[in-house]
Amino acid sequence: MMQISDRPQRRLVRIAGWMFTCATAVAVAVIAVDWFSARTASVLIGPLDDQILLSAAVLIASVALVMGFVSVSSPTWMLPFKILGILGAAVAVLGAGFSTLWSVDVTMTTLTDDGCDTGYVVVERSLLMGSRGTVYRQDGPIVASPMARTSGNNAHQPFAEGDYGAAVDGEALIVEYRPDPTGSRVTLELPVIADRQPSCGYANTSLSARPETSEPTEPAEVLTPTEVDAEIRRLLDDSFAVTVGTPIDAAGATIDASAASPNPVPCAEGSGVQHHVDLDFRTDDNARSVTQILGVWDDAGYESDEAMQADIRYSETAPVERMTIRDTTSIDGLVRMTLTSACMSAE
Repeated sequence: MMQISDRPQRRLVRIAGWMFTCATAVAVAVIAVDWFSARTASVLIGPLDDQILLSAAVLIASVALVMGFVSVSSPTWMLPFKILGILGAAVAVLGAGFSTLWSVDVTMTTLTDDGCDTGYVVVERSLLMGSRGTVYRQDGPIVASPMARTSGNNAHQPFAEGDYGAAVDGEALIVEYRPDPTGSRVTLELPVIADRQPSCGYANTSLSARPETSEPTEPAEVLTPTEVDAEIRRLLDDSFAVTVGTPIDAAGATIDASAASPNPVPCAEGSGVQHHVDLDFRTDDNARSVTQILGVWDDAGYESDEAMQADIRYSETAPVERMTIRDTTSIDGLVRMTLTSACMSAE
């Protein structure tokens, strides 16, 4: 049996025990929120999100284990186990310490539109020459829902530095930011949070996400429903050709891309119609299938975006204007995919 040899060591063991207990409680709370929300919510305390809290909790718990192992005396036959315990805890300290490095330069920015908050915040972190961030919808004092991811080049934190713009467009909040201070803009689309009283008085940002006036351009090529439907079916064929196994619907029936029937819906802007396909399916490996489908869309020349935990590909010139795919395997075992054409004349 391990024994504690003197009073100072007993005090050190008690401190280590409290450190381990508190760190474990934080880790369990963070994991519980993530688990019971089906990964749609996480803990957010100021700029401390679930990644930072978990990394810090593991670091503190590992340090507490090292303190505990070192402070207790043990019989000779238990020394190998004690040494292994110390080494394991030390490795955990190094791993958690490296992960915590991402939290050294972390900022939280309130996402604003025309000087008023939108109900969203952006947590950004930098390490070396890269930075990345997460857009959260604030659901409560310490609970938030991750809605989109951001990135930056050369440790640039665009939201913390005000290098972004946001504007309401119907039921969507359009956010534009520059990953590189001198580069092109990236667009995010978030749902407007209704039934809330915004807080105003924030400084204006350096970009505007509102439409800019431009010189008249030549009329775009007129699309026909036949051309649009043919392109939709071609993209579906190419997408299902790379899935892992044969895609089937929720009832277990094989999905035939050639039999897909696009539905006409009103254009999001202006008059006319768009053809829309909405498919739910499962494969032998949903995660790999989603990755490979996104590769097909990227090879087809589409631009990438993210919103509402879905991957988006879009084009301003192709017959198919927008495609989304979302892996909901953890909820219902399905992949949800949509394809929407460019706007066409209703005649």
